Amino acid sequence: MKFGICASFRDILTLDHIAFDYLEENVQRFLVPEQPAPYFEELLAEARALPIPIETANVLIPSNLPLVATPTQQVDTARLERYIKTVLQRAEQVGIRVIVFGSGGARACPHGYDHQDAVQQIGQHLAIWSEWAGNHGVQFVLEPLRYEETNILNTVAESGALVASLGESGARLLVDTYHMACNREAPETISPYLPLIAHVHVAEQQDRAAPGQHGEDLRPYFTVLRQGGYSQRISIECNWHDFPAEVNQAVSVLKEQWETAIQ
Repeated sequence: MKFGICASFRDILTLDHIAFDYLEENVQRFLVPEQPAPYFEELLAEARALPIPIETANVLIPSNLPLVATPTQQVDTARLERYIKTVLQRAEQVGIRVIVFGSGGARACPHGYDHQDAVQQIGQHLAIWSEWAGNHGVQFVLEPLRYEETNILNTVAESGALVASLGESGARLLVDTYHMACNREAPETISPYLPLIAHVHVAEQQDRAAPGQHGEDLRPYFTVLRQGGYSQRISIECNWHDFPAEVNQAVSVLKEQWETAIQ
């Protein structure tokens, strides 16, 4: 079991002590898929100073690269293919194994358009990307997002059903306790999709704070995950207010709640 955090690698370089196992970076900020290779190489060279690996990345697609084609909205397929293939090539260079597909703005269903058709289009993208990803040792995980962030694929059930429909594509599911809490999804909602889950995000619901800031108990989610045999990665994805002061305490609280969840 690995515990990590979402932050910039530059923030990690300022820490005196690191209590977590890996870092989750930001695709657009770190892999910079629409910047030339030398720009990325400079960032990568700087990140090599980290004492821990960068194993995962989020914030995949900018909102100005829409994924749902409609009579009034086009998908720039050439740009999208170039973008995703660059992400995968650079992720492999870094050693990133999991890329989170949230991207609520990019995947949003335009107003008045058929919701199910939009879901189908997103699934087609995810299946194609996952096939490419297999050649780079990378896996895409679909992230259900709270209703405030997008109007599609919000729940674990809806997102899990889409991933399941993609069969052997290699695509997997992410569970985020913050989004689930905001959407009022019970922890038990996770159970039918346990075989598909390949990554987990956590934060407290209040203020999207780091674990331990408000005393919220994440163990009901962890109980379901542990009983289902989940043993991969959990990243803290939160709003840091005083990163150096909060981060190690947050990791400690996360580990304690995981270890004391009922198996």
